[in-house]
Amino acid sequence: MPHSARLAAEPAGGGGGQSPAATTTTTSVTGVPKFHFLLRDLAHEFDAGRITNLEAAGRVAETIQKTLRCVHVTFWSVSGAMGQRTMRSVAAYDGTHRRVVAGRAAFPEAGGGFFGALVHAGCFVCEDTFAHPALQGVRQTMLEPFRIHALLAASYGGQGGVWGLVTCTHDATRRWTAAEVSALRKCAAEISGLRARGRALGHWLSTGQAEG
Repeated sequence: MPHSARLAAEPAGGGGGQSPAATTTTTSVTGVPKFHFLLRDLAHEFDAGRITNLEAAGRVAETIQKTLRCVHVTFWSVSGAMGQRTMRSVAAYDGTHRRVVAGRAAFPEAGGGFFGALVHAGCFVCEDTFAHPALQGVRQTMLEPFRIHALLAASYGGQGGVWGLVTCTHDATRRWTAAEVSALRKCAAEISGLRARGRALGHWLSTGQAEG
């Protein structure tokens, strides 16, 4: 299992600080329909050169973070053959420090639980990361140091493949509601559609690279 924890591992300040909703167990999900229009408008702005790729990704990640009231939201690209895949962070929003973070981390696949769930179900839902068998390999290196207690991830891709994923983490155990899972999956589906339509922002969120 790659580093799916503190999905904005790069932000300074460690795992401390007060989270936006450290004891949240359920959340009212609102504003999801607006995500389609936000992504559409940002794609136009990005194509026109009026905003950078990081600014666009940060706006999207911030919207998801505020909607789901989690601590971090990160976009990851996924590359490599099955069993040898690598996750590379593209951009993240740190809800604790309220800032956008450029991606720098890369983590190879370790075990099939996490990626297997993403490939077969399109999402990975974990309310207690410390207790989940698929995440024990990163407990001491990621979960404990960065206080990652809950994880929600949804993949985006096409033709049976996974191009990338968006992940939400929280610093307290948390029961992700069906509405929250559905909301993140819809966001991922919008990104899939953006890339399928050949939009530059969709390509960048999936690869971390500009179209060549």
